[in-house]
Amino acid sequence: MEKVLEVKNLRIYYELPQGIVRAVDGVDFEVYKGEILGIAGESGSGKSTLALAVAGLLRPPAKVVSGEVLFMGTNLLSLTEEELRRIRGKRISMIFQDPSTYLNPVYTSGFQVAEVYEAHRGGSWRRYVGDVVKLFRMVKIADPERRVNAYPHQMSGGMKQRVLISMAIAEKPELIIADEPTSALDVTIQAEIVELLNEIRKETGSAIIFITHDLALLLEIADRIMIMYAGKIAEIGRAEEIAKDPLHPYTKALLSSLQYERKKRLQAIPGSIPSLISPPPGCRFHPRCPLAFDICSKKDPQLYRVGGRVVSCFLYGGDHGGSA
Repeated sequence: MEKVLEVKNLRIYYELPQGIVRAVDGVDFEVYKGEILGIAGESGSGKSTLALAVAGLLRPPAKVVSGEVLFMGTNLLSLTEEELRRIRGKRISMIFQDPSTYLNPVYTSGFQVAEVYEAHRGGSWRRYVGDVVKLFRMVKIADPERRVNAYPHQMSGGMKQRVLISMAIAEKPELIIADEPTSALDVTIQAEIVELLNEIRKETGSAIIFITHDLALLLEIADRIMIMYAGKIAEIGRAEEIAKDPLHPYTKALLSSLQYERKKRLQAIPGSIPSLISPPPGCRFHPRCPLAFDICSKKDPQLYRVGGRVVSCFLYGGDHGGSA
């Protein structure tokens, strides 16, 4: 498969008065053409920071300390802001979490989508109204000829999210980053948006990075899933493999919190995600891990390859040095 994105040893820190937050701390992964890579993890795992880095939207106090973000072979971290603008919105696009925050209340939805064409093709936005109507029809906005003249406050949450999706797919980008695109929507609309993104992926061949804390949702839509914990990768594998046989104790704990019988108590993960200013030594999950070895509190595990998967756990490295 054609590799659209390759991230190598990416480290992103936030320099705050309280200390340095290691939000993304040595991350490696790839995304291939036409696939949906789901990224899951608790709040504070580094998912959104990672998305902003790929989209070239990081701002101070965030700082890329090391690594590469290779998009079709080009390191995005080495580009100027002007060079990034030519890529962002045209070849890489982003769907944000809350459409009400990212849609300007004083402009019509049609104008805001047409601006994408204007920015990358030139000319007046008015010449692209017909293209916007086609986009609205594609994302299943009812009565698209009328909705292009509607303001955000005249639209439902689900419809506003479809407007943002229209912006994201306008130029048929090779990569779409969807950062919690359904979290502000009710369950019925969530399902519709997920189905829509899946259809767009199939029609356009775009690769999609779908970021969420909802692992159950990713098991339905993603081809592969990357589990993040405290700024690091815990596990990457095909969705069906992770659902059937999770390897990392954290992945197992996430799945256990989903798969419970009605009469049994929900299995919560004890403790909470550690501070990224002063994370625990060794494996960052070891204070919450029921299978931790002595080495887990002293040494950071590498990513071990297990079949077609990678997992960051000494259980699979053969160097844990004893029983739990």
